[in-house]
Amino acid sequence: MPQPNNGMGDSIDGPIGPVSYSILTQIRDLCLNEEPLVEATCFDDPIDPTELVLTFSRGVESPGRMEITWWVRGAYRYHYTEPEGVDFRFDNHPKTAAPDTHFHPPPDAGTAEPSFLHGVRQPQVVTRAVLTRWRQAVVEPAGLRNLNE
Repeated sequence: MPQPNNGMGDSIDGPIGPVSYSILTQIRDLCLNEEPLVEATCFDDPIDPTELVLTFSRGVESPGRMEITWWVRGAYRYHYTEPEGVDFRFDNHPKTAAPDTHFHPPPDAGTAEPSFLHGVRQPQVVTRAVLTRWRQAVVEPAGLRNLNE
């Protein structure tokens, strides 16, 4: 039975379990300690959080935000968006039309393609890799083209 899409824009095709608040807390702490362009963090719901929201002081076109969800069975979603239209997402969850670990490219989080994160499962490693690619997109002219390489 498909899981609710939790605002992901496409369905999750298999069981992924509940959201892991403890892992989201670890990711939040890592982002606050290691990424100086993180301006603020918050959880979407203080009682029953389903995602961590990072707000950045800079972005590709304008300051953006990243919504992160990590489920107890290792599924994840890192969705970056800016008001000016830059939108991409790194996902790891069962999906019929794509590999479990996939990437929705900018500018509009288009059709899923295989992700460079295939085989990477540790939350800290995934977070550092996504933040590194995001930072490169912010500071390098060709950065958006290199997000998934």
